[in-house]
Amino acid sequence: MQYNAIVKNIKEITPEIKLFFVKFKDEHKLDFKAGQFAVLGLPDDKNNLDGEWHRRAYSITSSPKEDEVEFYIVLVPDGRLTPRLFDLKIGDEIFMGERASGVMNFDGVEDTADLLFISTGTGIAPFVSILRDHKDEILNGKRQVALIHGARHTYELGFKGELEELEKLSPYFHYYPIVSRSEQEQGEQWKGYKGHAQSLVKDGTIEKDFGKKITPEGFHVFLCGNPRMVDETVEIFLQKGFTRHTLKEKGNLYFDKH
Repeated sequence: MQYNAIVKNIKEITPEIKLFFVKFKDEHKLDFKAGQFAVLGLPDDKNNLDGEWHRRAYSITSSPKEDEVEFYIVLVPDGRLTPRLFDLKIGDEIFMGERASGVMNFDGVEDTADLLFISTGTGIAPFVSILRDHKDEILNGKRQVALIHGARHTYELGFKGELEELEKLSPYFHYYPIVSRSEQEQGEQWKGYKGHAQSLVKDGTIEKDFGKKITPEGFHVFLCGNPRMVDETVEIFLQKGFTRHTLKEKGNLYFDKH
């Protein structure tokens, strides 16, 4: 394995969350669908490229139309790869897989189907990619779209500004940032939603704002993030009659665990 890409830019969200912008050395673009993920990798010893490499798949936040591939990554202090990613500087070399994967994309979604995206932490990444790439068709008035993003603290609500602006642009897009540990923060008190992402489904908030029941006949539901949230919410929607979407079988319930 060899380096085949360059880190073109890095933006710090918090000391533990960063955006990495990566591009292949030979300038060709990664072929992917919005919502998919790609592999990043670094050698165990940067002076021995023939030794062991550490690789991991990360969801892409950029649109396929963009020149650079954007990744939203949280630091895992005892991880084998993310501490080394967080030591990278702009211009450093990196490995990026030539192929993207994942079924968390817009294929098979009907033109008028309402959409519910539920995420925690960096699980928001594929939904940001989808919203960026399909902005016009999502906001054309034929459907309603809601995105729930759960985080422990307000400063972990990545893309909050971008999503709030999107909400201002269209009455058909609803953004729900929700935090579970706001009481631990200093400064101005959080006045938004408190609790866990799935609580906004359980308490009927989404259905009230949509003005109708969430049913498999008119909705596609996407889940990505904490395994506990995903497992619990999958069960809620399976009981409502939704079907799992897989590579082999089309459904209306998509999910991935981070």
